[in-house]
Amino acid sequence: MKRFFFILLTGALFSLHVNAQELKRTQPDISDYIPLLNAAGYEVFTFDLSSLKDDTYNIEFVIREYVDGVLVSGSPENDFRYFTRNRRMLSDFPEEVQKEIISDGHVYDLDKGILSLGKKLSIGFTPSVDSLKSVSIRLENMAELRQLLPLKPLTVSPFEGQYSYGSRPFKVGAIELGEFTPLVLVGSYWYDEEAQVVRFCGEDEIAADLSTKMLSKIPHYYLLGITVTK
Repeated sequence: MKRFFFILLTGALFSLHVNAQELKRTQPDISDYIPLLNAAGYEVFTFDLSSLKDDTYNIEFVIREYVDGVLVSGSPENDFRYFTRNRRMLSDFPEEVQKEIISDGHVYDLDKGILSLGKKLSIGFTPSVDSLKSVSIRLENMAELRQLLPLKPLTVSPFEGQYSYGSRPFKVGAIELGEFTPLVLVGSYWYDEEAQVVRFCGEDEIAADLSTKMLSKIPHYYLLGITVTK
Protein backbone atom coordinates (compact mmCIF):
# COMPACT_ATOMS: atom_id res chain seq x y z
CA MET A 1 0.00 0.00 0.00
CA LYS A 2 2.83 2.38 0.92
CA ARG A 3 4.63 1.50 -2.30
CA PHE A 4 1.47 2.17 -4.32
CA PHE A 5 1.00 5.54 -2.57
CA PHE A 6 4.64 6.44 -3.26
CA ILE A 7 4.19 5.66 -6.96
CA LEU A 8 1.07 7.83 -7.13
CA LEU A 9 2.79 10.69 -5.32
CA THR A 10 5.86 10.48 -7.56
CA GLY A 11 3.65 10.49 -10.65
CA ALA A 12 1.75 13.55 -9.43
CA LEU A 13 4.95 15.46 -8.66
CA PHE A 14 6.37 14.55 -12.07
CA SER A 15 3.19 15.77 -13.73
CA LEU A 16 3.37 19.10 -11.86
CA HIS A 17 7.04 19.47 -12.80
CA VAL A 18 6.30 18.94 -16.49
CA ASN A 19 3.33 21.33 -16.50
CA ALA A 20 5.31 24.04 -14.73
CA GLN A 21 7.90 24.06 -17.55
CA GLU A 22 5.51 23.78 -20.45
CA LEU A 23 6.09 26.26 -23.28
CA LYS A 24 3.45 27.29 -25.81
CA ARG A 25 3.73 29.38 -28.95
CA THR A 26 1.37 32.38 -29.07
CA GLN A 27 0.38 34.87 -31.76
CA PRO A 28 2.18 38.23 -31.49
CA ASP A 29 0.12 41.38 -31.05
CA ILE A 30 0.89 44.92 -32.16
CA SER A 31 2.79 45.76 -28.95
CA ASP A 32 5.37 43.08 -29.80
CA TYR A 33 6.29 44.95 -32.99
CA ILE A 34 6.81 48.35 -31.35
CA PRO A 35 10.40 47.68 -30.11
CA LEU A 36 11.33 46.39 -33.58
CA LEU A 37 9.83 49.44 -35.28
CA ASN A 38 11.57 51.81 -32.86
CA ALA A 39 14.91 50.07 -33.43
CA ALA A 40 14.43 50.47 -37.18
CA GLY A 41 13.75 54.22 -36.82
CA TYR A 42 9.95 54.29 -36.77
CA GLU A 43 8.37 56.28 -33.92
CA VAL A 44 5.03 57.91 -33.25
CA PHE A 45 3.76 60.16 -30.45
CA THR A 46 0.04 60.80 -30.00
CA PHE A 47 -1.86 63.56 -28.19
CA ASP A 48 -5.53 63.95 -27.22
CA LEU A 49 -7.18 67.18 -28.43
CA SER A 50 -10.76 66.12 -27.69
CA SER A 51 -11.08 68.93 -25.10
CA LEU A 52 -11.43 71.35 -28.06
CA LYS A 53 -14.40 69.54 -29.62
CA ASP A 54 -17.11 71.98 -28.47
CA ASP A 55 -15.81 74.89 -30.52
CA THR A 56 -13.85 75.63 -33.67
CA TYR A 57 -10.16 76.48 -33.32
CA ASN A 58 -7.31 77.22 -35.67
CA ILE A 59 -4.47 74.72 -35.28
CA GLU A 60 -1.00 75.64 -36.50
CA PHE A 61 1.61 72.92 -36.93
CA VAL A 62 4.88 74.61 -35.94
CA ILE A 63 8.50 73.46 -36.35
CA ARG A 64 11.30 75.41 -34.69
CA GLU A 65 15.02 74.76 -35.20
CA TYR A 66 17.72 75.46 -32.61
CA VAL A 67 21.52 75.36 -32.82
CA ASP A 68 23.47 75.52 -29.55
CA GLY A 69 20.27 76.54 -27.76
CA VAL A 70 19.56 79.49 -30.05
CA LEU A 71 16.56 79.72 -32.39
CA VAL A 72 18.16 79.54 -35.84
CA SER A 73 15.68 81.85 -37.56
CA GLY A 74 16.17 84.42 -34.84
CA SER A 75 12.43 85.08 -34.60
CA PRO A 76 9.32 82.90 -34.07
CA GLU A 77 7.76 84.72 -37.03
CA ASN A 78 10.08 82.70 -39.28
CA ASP A 79 9.09 79.29 -37.90
CA PHE A 80 7.75 76.74 -40.31
CA ARG A 81 3.93 76.82 -39.98
CA TYR A 82 1.00 74.96 -41.48
CA PHE A 83 -2.62 75.89 -40.71
CA THR A 84 -5.71 73.73 -40.26
CA ARG A 85 -8.77 73.57 -37.98
CA ASN A 86 -9.83 71.12 -35.32
CA ARG A 87 -13.24 70.54 -36.91
CA ARG A 88 -15.25 71.07 -40.08
CA MET A 89 -18.88 72.20 -39.84
CA LEU A 90 -21.78 71.50 -42.19
CA SER A 91 -22.43 75.25 -42.20
CA ASP A 92 -19.09 75.70 -43.99
CA PHE A 93 -20.82 74.46 -47.15
CA PRO A 94 -23.77 75.70 -49.25
CA GLU A 95 -27.16 74.26 -48.34
CA GLU A 96 -27.35 72.03 -51.42
CA VAL A 97 -23.93 70.55 -50.64
CA GLN A 98 -24.98 69.98 -47.03
CA LYS A 99 -27.90 67.86 -48.21
CA GLU A 100 -25.59 65.70 -50.32
CA ILE A 101 -23.16 65.26 -47.42
CA ILE A 102 -25.94 64.25 -45.03
CA SER A 103 -27.38 61.78 -47.54
CA ASP A 104 -23.96 60.11 -47.84
CA GLY A 105 -24.03 59.49 -44.08
CA HIS A 106 -20.50 60.71 -43.38
CA VAL A 107 -21.30 63.22 -40.65
CA TYR A 108 -19.60 63.11 -37.24
CA ASP A 109 -22.46 64.73 -35.26
CA LEU A 110 -25.54 65.78 -37.22
CA ASP A 111 -27.32 67.32 -34.21
CA LYS A 112 -24.41 69.71 -33.60
CA GLY A 113 -23.72 70.19 -37.30
CA ILE A 114 -20.17 68.79 -37.02
CA LEU A 115 -19.07 67.21 -40.28
CA SER A 116 -15.64 66.00 -39.12
CA LEU A 117 -13.60 66.36 -35.95
CA GLY A 118 -9.91 65.99 -35.19
CA LYS A 119 -9.57 64.61 -31.68
CA LYS A 120 -6.14 62.98 -31.95
CA LEU A 121 -2.87 64.53 -33.08
CA SER A 122 0.03 62.26 -34.03
CA ILE A 123 3.66 63.08 -34.78
CA GLY A 124 5.50 60.23 -36.47
CA PHE A 125 8.98 59.60 -37.84
CA THR A 126 10.38 57.22 -40.44
CA PRO A 127 14.03 56.13 -40.67
CA SER A 128 16.48 58.88 -41.58
CA VAL A 129 17.90 58.87 -45.09
CA ASP A 130 21.41 60.35 -45.16
CA SER A 131 21.04 63.90 -43.84
CA LEU A 132 17.23 64.06 -43.77
CA LYS A 133 14.63 62.89 -41.27
CA SER A 134 11.03 62.54 -42.41
CA VAL A 135 8.27 63.69 -40.07
CA SER A 136 4.50 63.36 -40.40
CA ILE A 137 2.18 65.55 -38.32
CA ARG A 138 -1.43 64.44 -38.57
CA LEU A 139 -4.66 65.73 -37.08
CA GLU A 140 -7.08 62.87 -37.67
CA ASN A 141 -9.89 63.51 -40.17
CA MET A 142 -8.59 67.02 -40.84
CA ALA A 143 -5.05 67.43 -42.19
CA GLU A 144 -1.62 65.85 -42.51
CA LEU A 145 1.75 67.49 -43.03
CA ARG A 146 4.90 65.71 -44.22
CA GLN A 147 8.18 67.51 -43.84
CA LEU A 148 11.88 66.69 -44.20
CA LEU A 149 14.13 67.89 -41.38
CA PRO A 150 17.75 68.59 -42.44
CA LEU A 151 20.21 66.98 -40.00
CA LYS A 152 23.73 67.96 -39.03
CA PRO A 153 26.61 65.43 -38.89
CA LEU A 154 28.78 64.78 -35.88
CA THR A 155 32.11 66.58 -36.08
CA VAL A 156 34.14 64.64 -33.49
CA SER A 157 36.45 61.79 -34.53
CA PRO A 158 35.90 58.82 -34.85
CA PHE A 159 32.18 59.65 -35.28
CA GLU A 160 32.77 62.46 -37.77
CA GLY A 161 30.22 62.51 -40.58
CA GLN A 162 27.65 60.30 -38.81
CA TYR A 163 24.04 61.42 -38.39
CA SER A 164 22.68 60.36 -34.99
CA TYR A 165 19.40 61.79 -33.70
CA GLY A 166 16.93 60.89 -30.95
CA SER A 167 13.53 62.11 -29.83
CA ARG A 168 11.67 62.93 -26.63
CA PRO A 169 8.06 63.96 -25.89
CA PHE A 170 7.31 67.11 -23.93
CA LYS A 171 5.36 67.26 -20.70
CA VAL A 172 1.91 68.42 -21.75
CA GLY A 173 -1.03 69.91 -19.87
CA ALA A 174 -3.39 72.82 -20.33
CA ILE A 175 -3.41 74.52 -23.74
CA GLU A 176 -2.72 78.25 -23.64
CA LEU A 177 -4.48 79.88 -26.58
CA GLY A 178 -2.15 81.82 -28.83
CA GLU A 179 0.99 80.31 -27.28
CA PHE A 180 3.30 77.77 -28.91
CA THR A 181 2.90 74.34 -27.28
CA PRO A 182 5.94 72.10 -27.92
CA LEU A 183 5.05 68.40 -28.20
CA VAL A 184 8.10 66.50 -29.46
CA LEU A 185 11.82 67.22 -29.58
CA VAL A 186 14.13 65.78 -32.26
CA GLY A 187 17.76 66.32 -31.32
CA SER A 188 21.27 65.26 -32.27
CA TYR A 189 23.46 63.07 -30.12
CA TRP A 190 26.34 64.80 -28.35
CA TYR A 191 29.90 63.71 -27.64
CA ASP A 192 30.69 62.65 -24.08
CA GLU A 193 34.39 63.45 -23.80
CA GLU A 194 34.89 61.54 -20.55
CA ALA A 195 33.36 58.31 -21.84
CA GLN A 196 34.47 59.00 -25.44
CA VAL A 197 31.08 58.04 -26.84
CA VAL A 198 28.14 59.86 -28.41
CA ARG A 199 24.89 59.69 -26.51
CA PHE A 200 21.32 60.94 -26.25
CA CYS A 201 20.35 60.31 -22.66
CA GLY A 202 18.60 62.23 -19.95
CA GLU A 203 15.04 62.97 -18.93
CA ASP A 204 12.19 60.92 -20.44
CA GLU A 205 10.12 64.09 -20.98
CA ILE A 206 11.14 67.64 -21.83
CA ALA A 207 9.81 70.60 -19.83
CA ALA A 208 7.69 73.03 -21.86
CA ASP A 209 9.80 75.98 -20.63
CA LEU A 210 12.95 74.28 -22.01
CA SER A 211 14.54 74.08 -18.55
CA THR A 212 15.39 70.38 -18.96
CA LYS A 213 19.14 69.91 -18.43
CA MET A 214 19.81 67.64 -21.39
CA LEU A 215 18.85 70.46 -23.78
CA SER A 216 22.04 72.31 -22.85
CA LYS A 217 24.06 69.37 -24.24
CA ILE A 218 22.21 68.90 -27.53
CA PRO A 219 23.95 70.91 -30.27
CA HIS A 220 21.11 70.78 -32.82
CA TYR A 221 17.42 70.13 -32.30
CA TYR A 222 13.92 70.75 -33.58
CA LEU A 223 10.79 71.49 -31.56
CA LEU A 224 7.58 70.20 -33.12
CA GLY A 225 4.33 71.49 -31.72
CA ILE A 226 1.15 73.46 -32.23
CA THR A 227 -0.34 76.89 -31.64
CA VAL A 228 -4.08 76.97 -30.95
CA THR A 229 -6.13 80.10 -31.51
CA LYS A 230 -9.88 80.79 -31.33
